[in-house]
Amino acid sequence: MKHNILLTGALMAAYDDTTGPLPGMIAGGQSDEYLTDVAVDAMQNDDEFITPTAFPIVQVENEAGKIKVWDRGSLIRPEMRLHSYGDRPVVGGYKTKKASYDTEHYSLQKNIAPSDVAASRRDPMRPMADAATYLAGQARLNLDLRYASTAFHEDAGWAWRYQGVTGNPNRAADTPEFLQLDQPGANPAELIRGRIERFRRFTGKKPNLLQVGVDVYASLVFNEDITDRVKYVQRGVADIDLLASFFDVPRVQIVSGVVNDAEEGQDDNIDYICDPKGMLLMYVAPNPSRETPSAGYTFNWENLYRAFEGDQERILNELALIRRGYNAETGNRWVQVHTAASSNIVAPDLGMWFSDVVSTSQSDW
Repeated sequence: MKHNILLTGALMAAYDDTTGPLPGMIAGGQSDEYLTDVAVDAMQNDDEFITPTAFPIVQVENEAGKIKVWDRGSLIRPEMRLHSYGDRPVVGGYKTKKASYDTEHYSLQKNIAPSDVAASRRDPMRPMADAATYLAGQARLNLDLRYASTAFHEDAGWAWRYQGVTGNPNRAADTPEFLQLDQPGANPAELIRGRIERFRRFTGKKPNLLQVGVDVYASLVFNEDITDRVKYVQRGVADIDLLASFFDVPRVQIVSGVVNDAEEGQDDNIDYICDPKGMLLMYVAPNPSRETPSAGYTFNWENLYRAFEGDQERILNELALIRRGYNAETGNRWVQVHTAASSNIVAPDLGMWFSDVVSTSQSDW
């Protein structure tokens, strides 16, 4: 009988309980398609992995370098002039500033002792597969923690910042205050659609991504104004697709991953990676380019992956590399994961941050 939980495609046909060669392995380490397929299968439907779907990914040749930071008004200032026959066109351009990115190389290794392999005689690749899945999860966690520390908090540097209050918000022009969405009389559509129009008016871009913390999402799902509008649809609940339509934003993303930030040996301290009461409205470029403004970009140092010997196999939207090898001195096999990526804000004007969007925590209900 074949095990098809972890194997797909040609790999499923190549392995069974008793026959089939194991993939080649060298002492120096080599990427391995079997492990790559395993890790991708485990992570490709992971909705909590936010980094590759937040900022567009740009491949860079160097570990660190300079990037452009875009000026809000340059791209919507009319530069074209009336052209007379024989004249040269006016030379146009746009204003940018310089900033830096630093991808930073992170890695992690999982050792597999000979006893682990011996204990899995019926499925000798299982320890390797388990290690690959574990390491892929660690890479995902690391990338999301770094994205959150860059973009998803009130001191990230976004040009627009708004603060939720429990009652009587200041309604002066462009007030930084708004009524928290779980307070009586709050109107989420009015708040978000109004901020979208202000965003478009002053930047020329309509935001296309709304990231919400888990407490914000829970409040939106049960908001009376929203539930009243969706009660006649097939599912009768406000899922993310319906919220996107309701707010007129192409994409809504719930940032719901968790992390245990306690040191080993201490009591667990598990919390959300991203502020559960925060909300971020952005314009991110549909087609990544270092010449196209976007709220942010994730720079991926692809030359690091080329430095390793053997074929390169990448996982997690090509943001990580997985390898395996053998230590002849100890008899241990090992699996490694490497990342070299950096999430950077490159257009602060193309992001709106909302603090304390709700007053209550979902986990306290």
